Amino acid sequence: MNDRDAVTWLHRRLGFGLAPAELRAAIDRGAEAELDRLVGGDAAGAEQTADPWDDAELPLDPKDRPSRTYAIDTWLDHLVSTDTPAVDRLAWMWHGHFVSALDKVRVARLMVDQIRLFRTAGLGPFPALLRSVTIDAAMLVYLDLRTSTGSQPNENYARELLELFTLGEGNYSEDDVQAGASALSGWTYSRDGVRFARRRHDDTPRPYLGVEAVHDLDTVIGAISEHPALPWFVARSVAGELLGNTAEPVVQPLAETFAAGGLGVRGLVRAVAQAGLDGAAGPLVLAPVPWLTIAQRVTGARLRGRNRLLLLRAAGQLPLLPPNVGGWPGGPAWFAAGSLVARANLATLVADATPSDSEALVAALTDDHDALASALGLPSAGFGAATSAALSAAVPGAARLALALISPEFMIA
Repeated sequence: MNDRDAVTWLHRRLGFGLAPAELRAAIDRGAEAELDRLVGGDAAGAEQTADPWDDAELPLDPKDRPSRTYAIDTWLDHLVSTDTPAVDRLAWMWHGHFVSALDKVRVARLMVDQIRLFRTAGLGPFPALLRSVTIDAAMLVYLDLRTSTGSQPNENYARELLELFTLGEGNYSEDDVQAGASALSGWTYSRDGVRFARRRHDDTPRPYLGVEAVHDLDTVIGAISEHPALPWFVARSVAGELLGNTAEPVVQPLAETFAAGGLGVRGLVRAVAQAGLDGAAGPLVLAPVPWLTIAQRVTGARLRGRNRLLLLRAAGQLPLLPPNVGGWPGGPAWFAAGSLVARANLATLVADATPSDSEALVAALTDDHDALASALGLPSAGFGAATSAALSAAVPGAARLALALISPEFMIA
């Protein structure tokens, strides 16, 4: 992989692409420097990033519908303009991993606060992230932990904690789910915030995942963090998200690195990125939100109004509204007819909103498809023969640019 392709790959997988001038500067710095810029920093420290939301626009009122649109629009705009792309790319990944959804949580501010958590802690120690997510207000509401008491433990969160968030099927028992539900009882949420109500908690020590005397939040997190299945499960999740490759020979060394690094997410992400640069990455179909974000960043387009949200919903991926606790589907699911039609309409929105001096639009006015591929931040191979033929047949300008944005070369990173 040459320097251009390495830098391009890093920013399309660990970030959201780069505008042409930014990409040229990144190529000059080189792949190693770009990897440091993306995921360098203190593995134990919290990220210091600008917060795009204004809490005055996010009242703690489940009936306030404008706050929902504001929360989603603001996040989408921030992804386009972020100067900490890896931080926000990982926050997006965790949003699809530790799933909560606005349709059940109802209060947009709670969902925003959860995304804030992912942005500040998403590259830190995984056990700390897991602890914070467990008692996050949106999660307490979404998976019903706020209703769990010692006398009537609710197992919803305790089950998904093990099955979807940390260990995977086959690595826990029903007894573990029940013990976890009892140990996590007593956490509640109201408009006054999250609190621990000791009188609602069952503090009885129980065996959990092979560990004796587990009885509360911290002993649950401790037992999960020590479980041998955790490094593999998390490494496989991150590799699938960023590499598009979950083969055992790829995941095993990543899991070992993750475990040896004290379960630090930053170290794991760096190892995943290096594996990709070394040739371990597979083709990855960009989901609608990352694809649209890259399209806006490389063209300079700014989208306004409800059409972006309506079309993202039609494409199958609207932020804060994953379809279920398993998150969004991936891969071939994004090639469903309805999703592709919505993407084509989004591509037209982007092309029509692209500034006249954008390198991408200028290139789309010519027959130089290599220049267009370069402006869109594609690898040096550019467009294939079939795409080039389709581009040649398209009307120069916005129509040609829109077609390029839904080409396989642009939609598959």
